[in-house]
Amino acid sequence: MIPNDSFDLELAAVWRDVTLWLSFNSTRILLAVLFSALLVVVLYGVKLIGKRLSRHTNQWTGIIGRAMGSMRLWFMVVLAAQLVAVYAHAPQDVRGTISFIFIFAATFQGALFLRELILGAVDLRAGEADPSGSLSSALGLIRLLVNVALFVIALIVVLANLGVNVTGLVAGLGVGGIAIGLAAQGIFSDLFAALSILFDKPFRRGDVVRWEGT
Repeated sequence: MIPNDSFDLELAAVWRDVTLWLSFNSTRILLAVLFSALLVVVLYGVKLIGKRLSRHTNQWTGIIGRAMGSMRLWFMVVLAAQLVAVYAHAPQDVRGTISFIFIFAATFQGALFLRELILGAVDLRAGEADPSGSLSSALGLIRLLVNVALFVIALIVVLANLGVNVTGLVAGLGVGGIAIGLAAQGIFSDLFAALSILFDKPFRRGDVVRWEGT
């Protein structure tokens, strides 16, 4: 019975703090909610503009448009809630919970932005160097590696901001990465050789290539 009673007391204390906050900060809360609602509308407009730009004939404009269009509604809502909590001086428990959710949402939204920019740049470069699409399998592996790397980094950033000691996790990932690299070094060797040909362009269609007298 003691744990349940303690939980009920904590819940009652939080409810009391929230009630007092709503009573004494109603004007500030109303202004913050209105501003946050306007911000959500603006950000959603940016998302729609990004979706339109993603169909633009200019390739870099399309890449930027896809990055803008990757903005998620949950990120907009959490950002608005964070602004309300900070501006309206929400109770510590409420503000801490919203801050935790905001760190999570902002980090993964940033990962989505970077993913669209990086993959867009890779696809653009690959299209210029390999219009026939013969390296599509290599590009698929690159996309997978970029996705895994970005979201693993995002998870580590979230845990670090929450006060978790990520040193052991980073070390474990490093050791695991080395082990995977050694086990699949043949695959990665071929992959990076293909990327070298794709991006450095040591030879092009129409060039004469000589190798050991051939």
